[in-house]
Amino acid sequence: MAFGSTPADSNNIPAGSVYVPGVGFKVLQGGTIFTDGSSNDSAPVRVEEVGGSKATYTYSINALALLASHTDLLVLRGSATKLVKMVRFEMSGLATTSAQIVALLKKHTIADTGGTGTLGATATKHDSNDGAATAVINTYQTTLPTVDASATIIKAIRINFAPLATTATIADRYLWSLGADAAEPFTLRGVAQEIALNFNAVTITGGLVDFSITWTEE
Repeated sequence: MAFGSTPADSNNIPAGSVYVPGVGFKVLQGGTIFTDGSSNDSAPVRVEEVGGSKATYTYSINALALLASHTDLLVLRGSATKLVKMVRFEMSGLATTSAQIVALLKKHTIADTGGTGTLGATATKHDSNDGAATAVINTYQTTLPTVDASATIIKAIRINFAPLATTATIADRYLWSLGADAAEPFTLRGVAQEIALNFNAVTITGGLVDFSITWTEE
């Protein structure tokens, strides 16, 4: 015999439903329908990877110059109204002479203060119908900010910067895709929390950095 209608609970919410924050209960979406020998229809539940239909933004820039004893170069600051999750980060770089460098990805629970450069840079929307990003991108390349000592290291990245004067050496490229991990992405709650790319106050002569950072907002 074929299945009947989808049962509902005492609040008339369909049993096969999910709660969408800020929207309410919605019916689950399925894949291609399969009909078995008893005329029962069924379908797999659609499951998204990290991100999926969430509003997603990317900020990328190339050849951003490092200052002497550079600390924070890039900061992704959280939002007053949205939950911000970093899902992808990549970087590479050049120096006057080939150099092995250590860069640090750090999480702040106390926001940077001071510093000048490009503050509030505009990110690219993955879907033009999404609203503007509410998380903030700051890049410090004129004067450095004050970084609170409570910042913790997420990743220590050891890579080679290629020499500026030649194309014979290819720079290393570091990529971290949190969508490929089983763990949850690094999450920023509120404007005091940040993820920063930090060069640990080491001077990299002629240092130029290329990076791209992607996050979701919900």
